[in-house]
Amino acid sequence: MRVGIDLSPLSFGNRTRGIGVYAENLAAALAANDMTNEYVLLTLRGVGDAYTPPVLLPQNFSLVPIRAPRLGRVTPILSHQLVLPLQVRALRLDVLHTLAVPFNPSQPGVASWQRVPNVVTVFDLMPLHLGNAILRHTRYRRFYDFQLRACRRAAHLITASQATARDLAQYAIAPREKITIIPLAAPPLDPSQMLSNDVRAMLERAPFLLHVGGNEPQKNQEIILRAFGLLCRNPAFRHNLILVGNAHLADDSALDVTTRASLRILRATNVTRAELDALYAHCAAFLFPSSYEGFGLPVLEAMRAGAPVITSNTSCLPEIAGEAALLIEPRDATALANAVRRVLDDERVRVKLSEAGERRAQEFSWARTAELTRAVYERVARQTRQT
Repeated sequence: MRVGIDLSPLSFGNRTRGIGVYAENLAAALAANDMTNEYVLLTLRGVGDAYTPPVLLPQNFSLVPIRAPRLGRVTPILSHQLVLPLQVRALRLDVLHTLAVPFNPSQPGVASWQRVPNVVTVFDLMPLHLGNAILRHTRYRRFYDFQLRACRRAAHLITASQATARDLAQYAIAPREKITIIPLAAPPLDPSQMLSNDVRAMLERAPFLLHVGGNEPQKNQEIILRAFGLLCRNPAFRHNLILVGNAHLADDSALDVTTRASLRILRATNVTRAELDALYAHCAAFLFPSSYEGFGLPVLEAMRAGAPVITSNTSCLPEIAGEAALLIEPRDATALANAVRRVLDDERVRVKLSEAGERRAQEFSWARTAELTRAVYERVARQTRQT
């Protein structure tokens, strides 16, 4: 069997995001565990960040650029709606795996027509849930509708959670029998990377609470800031708050509650994997009150590091966290503050969450993700041969 995996989203600023973690670790796990099938890793060269594999590829893997002219923001439309369908046919692929379903037409997405059977990973239907908060422009709405129509024509869909599988069936994107749930895992640790002076300084200051995700509307950073303000009302509370992400809200939501939160909210952008792992390992609690996630990978990353986790009782998060986290209503700042107090004030709760989280994280592995994904490839290829 000859499989193509489209890694072009990695060239568009996604390498440190969930899609990047998924793409790189899936490819690495397949390379480590499958010496039988042939894999063609498709990339876009000369656009955005140049991609190089993080591991040495075995002989049954090859890296092939998509032969599309460079036309600025139009390049992904041309490359994936015209060039890629022709190129995968010429490469004699049995299956193509598309890893992203974007709403922005300037990002590489799902080909609307494809003679080679297309397996598409759909992590979430967040634009349908959040509407205008994400689909702010008419071109976004039209392109996302176009992408969902392409998903309906795909040979098979992969998703990472029961919650998203239910959404896909509910919105009539695919029947349940055409969807396979394949969980992800925390990425491997990289002890070779050094920490920046800024991150070292954060670790050496007062104990801290941690949030990863930035100011995207579903992340509820405003609720985190307000909950931190509530905690800071107590003069005995000495923790800082560290926010990790590309963009953040101002301190206003915390300062509106109390000025004691002033100068205690720290922000980190463009952190490395090693720096993020160090922050997880040293935080007093990890706060992730997201309203909607496709998988919630930061929850597993924090659990793997032994951090007590407080997350939402909605979307896929209870499914991923299991019994190893405190669950709250995502829009309730008081509930979040109370959960933090419970973790900080009760050592038994803190130790129980830490140990249960480490055990929970170990239940997920990239080897298992690769094994289940390969089974989908083989099933799709077999069904295609039989028709």
